[in-house]
Amino acid sequence: MSFSENAQLTLIEVNDAAPFAADLFKQSFGDVVPNFPKHFVLLLSEQGKTLTLGYVHFTHKERMYLGGGMCVNSRVLRQVPKNIRKQLSEKGGVAYTMLSESVKLLTDCDAVFGHVGHQGAYKIDMAVGFEQTDHPHLIVYWQNKNLNQIQQAALISAAHDEGAF
Repeated sequence: MSFSENAQLTLIEVNDAAPFAADLFKQSFGDVVPNFPKHFVLLLSEQGKTLTLGYVHFTHKERMYLGGGMCVNSRVLRQVPKNIRKQLSEKGGVAYTMLSESVKLLTDCDAVFGHVGHQGAYKIDMAVGFEQTDHPHLIVYWQNKNLNQIQQAALISAAHDEGAF
């Protein structure tokens, strides 16, 4: 399947990620895609043809989201027209685009947390605006900039209590 320079990239939230990302998630993590919200997929589409370029999942817990399961379909990336690949590259790549756009849509929380061990993913997360916490691998993106240190510490502790996610 080929796409022209008129193809569109769109990040959308979906209720059921399986039709969009089941194979990609299984390939990336050896597991089934989560069956609970929130799911975001980055789609490449043109004239009725649609392919999933990437996927990311967020689990809602009280006043925070726990992010994970991000994966990029490198096979589809090779089909993205050069002009769009260039735009993606200038924005920081597929993972950066998905993460930076999806966290902007998570407005019903105080913080978004990630548990990251991969150095490349960590660099992307930091570029998006996540911050390292005092716990190894646990990072946070503050949606509510008006939290005091005690409130922030309570959220960080709650996220840490979740373990690896």
